[in-house]
Amino acid sequence: MSMDIVSIVLSAFAIALTIIMYFKHDKRLKKQEEKLNAYQLKKIDEEESENKKAQVKGNVIKGDKGRRDLRIYNTGKAPAKNIYVEFLDNYVGHDNSAEKVIVMDYPTPYEFLNTNDHFDIIMHLYAYNSTDVLKVRLTWEDDFSNQNEHIQHFKLT
Repeated sequence: MSMDIVSIVLSAFAIALTIIMYFKHDKRLKKQEEKLNAYQLKKIDEEESENKKAQVKGNVIKGDKGRRDLRIYNTGKAPAKNIYVEFLDNYVGHDNSAEKVIVMDYPTPYEFLNTNDHFDIIMHLYAYNSTDVLKVRLTWEDDFSNQNEHIQHFKLT
């Protein structure tokens, strides 16, 4: 009879231990699932934000006889609106005065720029009086924000 009691006690202990281990494991799985769900929701939110953002940047293309084209392009996933190009250097002008870089007229603000599209701003450098670097501030609006800004330096020589 005492063997039966020991056997019952051991069986009850094994069942209790199995139940405790099951609940601990279940709790751990639920925590992991909660973290995974939070991570997935964060990723979805980030993707939705990225899909609303334009990314406006520039590149300088060398031409003949001191001509440079400042190519402004959108590599983002959303269209850019009201793009302003501001030349931050004091040696940039729009006429033939003593500036080192002459910028030809261009639409400002540039109203709309789709993803992977671009527009060009024609510039001319004075051969003997040109500068090495041009500093430009690009500002635009997109579906994510109305106050986007990117400052970029361009090597002209």
